[in-house]
Amino acid sequence: MTPMTVLPAAPRLEPEAFLAALVASSDDPIIGKTLDGRVVFWNGAAERLYGYTSTEMLGHDLAELVPADRPNELGELLARVRSGQTVRDFRTTRLRKDGTAVEVSITVSPVVGSDGVVVGGSTITHDLTAFLGQLADLGEAHRRADEATCTLETLQDSAPIGLGFVDRHFRIVRMNQMLASVTGSSVEQMLGRTVADVVPEIWPQVEGVYRQVLDRDESVVNATVLGPASAEHGGGHHWLASYYPVHLDTEVIGVGIVVVDVTEQLEAQEFRSIVMDHMAEGVFTLDAVGRLTYSNDAATRMLGWTESELRGMCIEDLIERRPADAGQARAAEEEILDVLSAGRQLRLDDEVLVCRSGLPLSVSLSASPLAVGAADGGVVVVFRDITEDKSERLRIRRELDALTWVGRIREALDEHRLVIYSQPIVPLSGGRPSEEILLRMVGRAGELISPGAFLGVAEKYGLITEIDQWVVRQGVLLAATGRRVGINLSPESIATLDLLEFIRTEIRSAGADPADIVFEITETALMRDIDRGHAFALGIVDLGCSLALDDFGTGYGTFTHVKKLPISYLKIDIEFVRGLVDSSANQHVVKAIVNLAQGFGCQTVAEGVEDAATLDLLSEFGVDFAQGFFLGRPSPVG
Repeated sequence: MTPMTVLPAAPRLEPEAFLAALVASSDDPIIGKTLDGRVVFWNGAAERLYGYTSTEMLGHDLAELVPADRPNELGELLARVRSGQTVRDFRTTRLRKDGTAVEVSITVSPVVGSDGVVVGGSTITHDLTAFLGQLADLGEAHRRADEATCTLETLQDSAPIGLGFVDRHFRIVRMNQMLASVTGSSVEQMLGRTVADVVPEIWPQVEGVYRQVLDRDESVVNATVLGPASAEHGGGHHWLASYYPVHLDTEVIGVGIVVVDVTEQLEAQEFRSIVMDHMAEGVFTLDAVGRLTYSNDAATRMLGWTESELRGMCIEDLIERRPADAGQARAAEEEILDVLSAGRQLRLDDEVLVCRSGLPLSVSLSASPLAVGAADGGVVVVFRDITEDKSERLRIRRELDALTWVGRIREALDEHRLVIYSQPIVPLSGGRPSEEILLRMVGRAGELISPGAFLGVAEKYGLITEIDQWVVRQGVLLAATGRRVGINLSPESIATLDLLEFIRTEIRSAGADPADIVFEITETALMRDIDRGHAFALGIVDLGCSLALDDFGTGYGTFTHVKKLPISYLKIDIEFVRGLVDSSANQHVVKAIVNLAQGFGCQTVAEGVEDAATLDLLSEFGVDFAQGFFLGRPSPVG
């Protein structure tokens, strides 16, 4: 037998004391009053509700709590109490000590004395403020729930996307009209049927997805579904479908479906892609901070990068840096990015992009703000390769400049503004000093113009023969004074039939010794017309003049010419003389030319001597003559 648990003895209270303690500690306001309305009992809950202490209320008329607009209410309640009635859950308003009103529900009961006579009444009060608030909140909650349900149903019926629910047996339980329209039927015709029955041509594509969602309890988002072709879309329909497991507690009871028809978007995207890929112009887009986000085929082809390599590249890495002395000109990348903030277009007619190979690409480009919806999406840049255009513009400009030079040359010839300078040629190991005569033009303002500025134009436009004849005449006249001179001839003049006869006539007319005249020709002049070049060379020697092969060492067939023609001098090209002291390669070339010349009975002339060390080395190698600034600069013929 289980022993009984003995509890410690509780403090003994008299029934009257216990009842008083119970009433005083109640959470409900309890008020005792006489039949004329004077307060004889006021517990702590009444103090908290009304703000009056028991001291303030005992002996006072309860009417102080009744609003002025209800003057008879208390009397009517007391009258009912006198008759022995109990008034239950009477809803009314009472006033707090601070004057604010409170909604309450009161129960008023008669208090009967020992002789059975009603001597007073007791009031139990319930504060309705919180309760009414809860009721209001509950009503609002119901209203919102109804509103949400109505909104959800409206959205489902009018949404431009397909919505549906399929159970575990792949039966359609719920769908909106948009999803039903995929099959060309109504919602009522679809409900209860299986997906395989409704869309048999699509079911093979999606069956595995449904099973995956049900078996693995996982979603499949944005799966592509291809539907049959229709009258509007010959290429078929395209949908993006997402599948979600639907749970009841922890059990998957079916699949929720969200379907979006993307046929038009894909067709538009395909059209844009075709247009972009067939554009001759390059196109790329930039985000708000200047990173490339897209490039078309033409852009990748011209720049040499793939689209994936370009994506993410900063525009500043794609545009060639301007020189440091470009003044206050703004960087092109800054101007392009300003397009977005300024909301305007930009055109740059001559900009340079850097290809993957490091080579520059001359382009003209335009940049425009790119808006995506209501947001600024970045900048779109369209550019075109203008390399050929620039070459053509440059060619035209050169042609115009050349035509200008034609007039200036013609005027200089007519106004006798061509002058002769000479530069000494010094022997290094015995021999006779000589000089090379050099042509200059005097401008209208008295400035001296070097032959490099105008001889090319003269050759192209048929003025070089007249200039060469003038130079030959000046050289022959100088030789007639007993000076040994070298005269340069252009390839175009050598190719003419009458130059040799002109030289013969000038020598006879001036009475010059042909042995004092050396004609300098280049390998290029000989190669222009080999037969005429050889005939001219032989004719010069027959006149008694000497022949020098200029710029020796830079051509491919110089050995052949030295072997076949009566060449007296080989003029070592200046490129092998400059830097001779520090270049062993140049030293080997100069030594080889000296040995070759000696083998063919020629003498050598080194051009471009600019210091004593070079001169000493040339002398050591056996070079016969030297010419250069160190030995004498060109000066007017006196």
